[in-house]
Amino acid sequence: MKKGIFWWNIVYIDDWSFIRLIPVMVECDINGNPIEDVVFSSKSGENFNHKIEWKKQKDSNKYQYNYFPRGRVEIKNGKVRIFANPIVFEDNESKELIIKIFELHDVADKINWISDNSSHYQYVQELNL
Repeated sequence: MKKGIFWWNIVYIDDWSFIRLIPVMVECDINGNPIEDVVFSSKSGENFNHKIEWKKQKDSNKYQYNYFPRGRVEIKNGKVRIFANPIVFEDNESKELIIKIFELHDVADKINWISDNSSHYQYVQELNL
């Protein structure tokens, strides 16, 4: 199982589209303790910061860190909570992709999906609507 952050977007190619996640994650135990070497960038020191980690992504200079909808997978004390802009949770395909990429199959039925419409998870496209 893994915890971390992600950016979410829909990629369109001709008449075909698919959901893409750009994750930054670390393998951890059920209590959220990393089981591999990691340097966290969040203020709490327990996860990653979107703004800092975006600068490390390939081609990050093309977009601001808050251009795409984004979210966070938190694992703490045996509980899994996933925070994200509400658009991320509009369909089951996105949830299934998060479960797959963050290897959360064993706890999938216990995940607390938290739609966060606060300014923290707003993204550029949404702000320009």
